[in-house]
Parts: sequence; C-alpha cells; structure tokens
Amino acid sequence: METYVTVVGNLVADPKMRSVATGQTVADIRIASNPRRFDREAGEFKDGDPIYIGVSCWRGLGLNVHASLRKGDSVVVTGRLQYREYDDKDGIHRNVYSIDAVAIGPDLARRPVDVRRESRSSETEPVPAHDPPQAEAAANSVAA
Repeated sequence: METYVTVVGNLVADPKMRSVATGQTVADIRIASNPRRFDREAGEFKDGDPIYIGVSCWRGLGLNVHASLRKGDSVVVTGRLQYREYDDKDGIHRNVYSIDAVAIGPDLARRPVDVRRESRSSETEPVPAHDPPQAEAAANSVAA
C-alpha cells in the first residue's frame, strides 16, 4: 500500500531538470517545512525546527514546475511518500524520505500569484498526466 502525503513549504533552491536513462524528464526540488505555533507567554507566533524533503516531479509536471517555480516560492505538494536507506561516501548510514509528486501548486494562503492559462488553440501538445515510472514500465511491457 502506498502512503500519500501533502506538505506545505518553501523551495530552498530553484528546480533542477534531469533526464533518466529511459529518456524521461524529471524536475527535482527541495522544500523546507516548519511548524508554526503561537507562544502565549510571548504573545507571538514562533517557528519550530524545519524539515527538508526532496520532491521528484516527473514528465509534464516536472516541465511545469521548472517553468513556474523558483527558490523561496511557497508550495503545496501532494504525492507518494518514499523511504530509502543508503551508506554515504563517508560510510555513514542514512535514512531518507522523499515525495514522488502527483500535484504541486502555489500556496495561496501566503501570497497571490498570477496564474496564466493558455488558450486551447495555442496549445501545440497536451501535457501528459503524471504516471509513476512503474506504471509506465508495466504499460510498455503489456504493449510489447
């Protein structure tokens, strides 16, 4: 069973595009999210410790993220939570969580944004919906 999460945070760097061996494109982003609590004694909101999480945005979603988002932008990310373990170059065992994004949008609770909508007649090719890499591989093997 897959676990889906929604995380609200800010981009800590500009999106980075890359291609994988199969030729698919993916945009990688990293977001910081921190809890905000009201401190009654101080009478003000205080930020808690941030968490940083990597997000992979495949195909059309990645292209749109790369074209639309920049460092510092507030976003809402929904996707599959992924976990992996590895030993880094210094031999230290690491546990990493990341998100395989299904949808990303600006956080309108933080600021307004100008959303552009292209007319249907100017669209040359529809942006494909997000499919996880496993689903596409399975579909290709069935078609073969």
